[in-house]
Amino acid sequence: MVSYSMKLFLNKNMKLFFIIVSIIILIGVVLFVRVIPSFGLKINENNNGVKYLTISNEIFYRQTLNNCGPYAVMGVINILQEKIQDPEILAKETRWRIIKNLTFPQGVVDLLHKYDIKTKEYSLKLYSNEDKKIWLKNQVDNGSPIILLVKVKNIQHYFTVLGYDEDGFMLYDSLQENDINNTRKTIVDKEEYAGNRYYTNNELMELWNKGGYKIFFRNWAVVCY
Repeated sequence: MVSYSMKLFLNKNMKLFFIIVSIIILIGVVLFVRVIPSFGLKINENNNGVKYLTISNEIFYRQTLNNCGPYAVMGVINILQEKIQDPEILAKETRWRIIKNLTFPQGVVDLLHKYDIKTKEYSLKLYSNEDKKIWLKNQVDNGSPIILLVKVKNIQHYFTVLGYDEDGFMLYDSLQENDINNTRKTIVDKEEYAGNRYYTNNELMELWNKGGYKIFFRNWAVVCY
């Protein structure tokens, strides 16, 4: 006969087993849906000139270590809700952190939802650079900032796209160079534009095309509204 203490041991370990299996299944689902590329995206070509979403120059903070995800979310909150949210509080609230405190894309999405921001994720890996460029402009035309997962100097990185002109894009990028007069803040590439960073079309596409983890999150974007 199985002793009472043995039954307790088995019950406890069975619960632990099911919890572990459930976590593995959840992670598997989260990863799997991000492998599937987006099909049939509506891409309009009537977006010339200059257009950008309003963002406060008070929030052009230089990120702390590996906190680009919550800092990118801070940019979205400021654009859509006109609030200045402490990015370090956002960092503490961020879940789905992996090795070295890097933020899994699900963590970015969950943090946006926590602040009542609706999202839709996309993977544009099957689209040409020209289509990707036009698609990003379409989102700005619709009033939606976009967080992209890119690769900068061999580092996976998030930043927020908020505007464009004919030659490139305006961003809030928490990895922009420090302002020597205030190391908590960053320099601004083009004072006449929104955001603190400006990348040409080719520069942005190169960074975006390198982003992602192996087959996962290639050309990943989350549109916010």
